[in-house]
Amino acid sequence: MVAEHTPETKGGIASPRSAILYLIGSLVQGLGLLLIQPFAIRLLDPAQWGLVSTSVVTIQVVVVLISAGLPLAISRLWFDRTNGQARSRAMYGFLALTALLLGVAAALVAALVSRNPDGSVAWPAVLSMLAIGLLGTVLGAQAVLRAQNRPLAFVALSLVSSVAANLAGLAAILLTSASATNYLVAYTVAVASAAALALILVKPKAPWRVEGVLRESIGIALPLLPHTGALMLLTQGAVLMLAFLSGAVAAGQFGAVLIFVLGPLTLLNALNNAWSTRLMESRAGELPALLRKVATEALLASAAIGLLASAAASAGSIVLTASPEALAPVARILPLVSVGYGLFLIATNVVYILEKTRSMAYTTPLVLILMAAIAAPFAASGYLEVVAAIQAAGFTLLGVAYWLVVKGKTPASWPVGLFIILLAVHLGAVAVLSTLAPSLVGGAIEIAVVALLILAAGYIKVKRFQPA
Repeated sequence: MVAEHTPETKGGIASPRSAILYLIGSLVQGLGLLLIQPFAIRLLDPAQWGLVSTSVVTIQVVVVLISAGLPLAISRLWFDRTNGQARSRAMYGFLALTALLLGVAAALVAALVSRNPDGSVAWPAVLSMLAIGLLGTVLGAQAVLRAQNRPLAFVALSLVSSVAANLAGLAAILLTSASATNYLVAYTVAVASAAALALILVKPKAPWRVEGVLRESIGIALPLLPHTGALMLLTQGAVLMLAFLSGAVAAGQFGAVLIFVLGPLTLLNALNNAWSTRLMESRAGELPALLRKVATEALLASAAIGLLASAAASAGSIVLTASPEALAPVARILPLVSVGYGLFLIATNVVYILEKTRSMAYTTPLVLILMAAIAAPFAASGYLEVVAAIQAAGFTLLGVAYWLVVKGKTPASWPVGLFIILLAVHLGAVAVLSTLAPSLVGGAIEIAVVALLILAAGYIKVKRFQPA
């Protein structure tokens, strides 16, 4: 039996070291495929790579969807004085069991639906569903580990469930034949190992053995389910749309540069841990002034991260893809999600503060439906640059939509002019960068120039507002 660990502070993150370790774990878990992509994309043919890329994206989207806000609730429950630790473990058990049942059921459906007259089955789809079912246990255990302040165990699960899983897939196609099925068999075995490790590190409780946990879990998950699912589809759903409308090759090409969305968003999510804490700890009278300050910081950080990502697209497309000339323009456009996402993060923090979370059940899905309707004909024709531009526009609209939800209660707290300027600057930078051919040397120069311009702008801003 695993010994109980008492967190050193109420938040579970007891020191800067722990916070850094949690950040590393989150980054590794989100970007595991990136580490092996330059190798796998050259070993697999375009169709097989498309299947791998689409499968991994499906796993990431659906796992977050079915977890529906429960990991955060599990961490928070741990500190509740009313039987908090037992309720936390029971909610972890609920998440693990629900994910496993849904994953197995989806795998059976995928096997039946994809069965051909010759008896063959679309094994990548089946294996993806099984991996999803197993990853619910990993997410639940990590939520408890965070509350227990066990960052090393948290990172170990991230490494096994993401990096080791993708490395296992790479080893499989190196040692056997280069197929998506072989990759995903090895991937799923590694994920099963991560789930077993999760059960060893954190022992869950059966949810029906702790009074009220089943009702509480369902009550938390259902209202956030539409928002969580729509947000993940806005992030990664373009790959699935392309796979359905244009085929695995187009999906694989787009998936190869999807890091230029996932990277900026992952960094901004990490920074939002600090922004949300500052906002949620503020007193009512302090919120308006503090909100404007935090929103300004968030927008500036979002623009800087987005600009650097667009500048890195030239070199990155050479390293990460087999056709940089075609995909570098797509990679440059995708980071335009950053400024809109920065506004979205701050606005949704205020949504929680003002207790307007019911708006999330329809705001994000409506944005998704609108963007999907606009993107569908272009996805069907394989216009990847247009699909990327629509995805960026979707995140801009998402940020504006949530700002509209809360601006009535916080009328003078939003740097609207700065948002428009930063968005225009990023658009202009993408237009300039798009005139340049992709190359490693040129890409390094682009990154250096953009970084120097950002540093110069930051220096001017600091000097301008520095007291005399």
